[in-house]
Amino acid sequence: MANKTITANFSVFADWNEQLRRARTNGGDARAFFTRRLRAAQYFVPRRQGGNELSLLATQENKYFLPAFTSEDEFVKWTQPSNGFAVLPFEMLHHIVVDNPKLCGVVINPFGLSLILNRAALAETESAATGMSHELAEHKGKMFIETAKYRPELARAFAAALKSSGMNVRKAYILMTRQEHDPKGHLLFLIDFSGDNKLLFPHIAKAVKPYIGPGAKFELLRATPATLNIARRKALPIRPSI
Repeated sequence: MANKTITANFSVFADWNEQLRRARTNGGDARAFFTRRLRAAQYFVPRRQGGNELSLLATQENKYFLPAFTSEDEFVKWTQPSNGFAVLPFEMLHHIVVDNPKLCGVVINPFGLSLILNRAALAETESAATGMSHELAEHKGKMFIETAKYRPELARAFAAALKSSGMNVRKAYILMTRQEHDPKGHLLFLIDFSGDNKLLFPHIAKAVKPYIGPGAKFELLRATPATLNIARRKALPIRPSI
């Protein structure tokens, strides 16, 4: 599919420079307006040459950011070899960063009037808009996988997202996981699939968040033979065809 076709209905941030300057100068209402526009827009993200993986931007300090562009005029400033671009909403940019510990954040229009959003800034933006924040779980010590209780609507949303992802999903489960010395735990979405985490996990996270209570934690995890063996004993699989 050609880039021109992809962008036919693209929701651009056409007055990016003007709105960013106003937000930085005036604050208050101008900043709130800018944040709403920021979250509502979609962005060009370059793909690596020879594949569909997303490109990253490295700083001189070897810190990695996800580059995103608000328009084709900004995107053409990306001079690294690429396989075109993906068009992604702001929420997916955030989830890509969450699910990749290598990334420090997102940089929008890195070669123009740029905005750097580190992990804390992304979480603050999401929390202000939705009341929830999706963070990557850091496991310390033993991890226990157990049977989970959840609403049927959550299973249906999960199954629909698996089906619409376009990924080759073999098995998927909703479970509960907790670490040693953590009696509460949180929901675990365990998925056995072929493809890139960065493309599947943000899609799933966006679909299931409305069915998880405010402030609740959840985790997405690529399945391994060991975790699949445990999952089969704890729960029935969630089928993408639901």
